[in-house]
Amino acid sequence: MKKFFILAISIVLMQNLAFAQTKKVETTSFWVAGVCGRCESVIESTLDTKGVVSADYDLEKETLTITYKPGKISIEEVHRLLNEAGYDTATSKCSDEQYARVHHCCRYREMEKH
Repeated sequence: MKKFFILAISIVLMQNLAFAQTKKVETTSFWVAGVCGRCESVIESTLDTKGVVSADYDLEKETLTITYKPGKISIEEVHRLLNEAGYDTATSKCSDEQYARVHHCCRYREMEKH
């Protein structure tokens, strides 16, 4: 009976450990170029994807705070998605072709914030 009890507890503990590992999330913040409310909206909606729990862009500070599941999406993939949307980040710059896709009011390389 003791062996059965120990086996049952071991199974429950292993399941809880596996569940906890799949639920792991990380939160980080980094700079993303942006000049207006449209930028904020596009940046946040770009990250409405599998693996991202939340994304909040602070326009005043040009800082994105993101909570994500590293097992589902990498931080490099997050930067790549933002570049594809036309936005430079702390670690990567979008191509001129990608930048050309942003709305004219969002041309952060060419104008000051409004």
